[in-house]
Amino acid sequence: MSLGLKQVFNKDRTFRPKRKFEPTALAAPKYMSLLMDWIEVQINNENIFPTNVGTPFPKTFMQVAKKILSRLFRVFVHVYIHHFDRVSQMGAEAHVNTCYKHFYYFVTEFNLTDHKELEPLKEMTSRMCH
Repeated sequence: MSLGLKQVFNKDRTFRPKRKFEPTALAAPKYMSLLMDWIEVQINNENIFPTNVGTPFPKTFMQVAKKILSRLFRVFVHVYIHHFDRVSQMGAEAHVNTCYKHFYYFVTEFNLTDHKELEPLKEMTSRMCH
């Protein structure tokens, strides 16, 4: 997997969607770790996810939220393609499938991802969710 690190982690650890950088190839565990760190920074950023009643969400909120969900979908794809045999061996198949179903229903119900983003798991999704 690749992740545009400079796009994700700027000096001030904020997301700058207008900048374009070359993706950096990373091993999946490193990608996952950096991704979760980046998501935590975004969610804890009061300028993106305000917590005070009456504070408006920024104009870029939906863009950032969709980017987070798009990248989380990559985690599901990786798990299903590369590790599902291990998930099944551990007896966690139903749990992972339930997490994915909730994710899928949430992003599709609220139009939070482009349907072509969901293509990698389209066949499995149609069996599980329809």
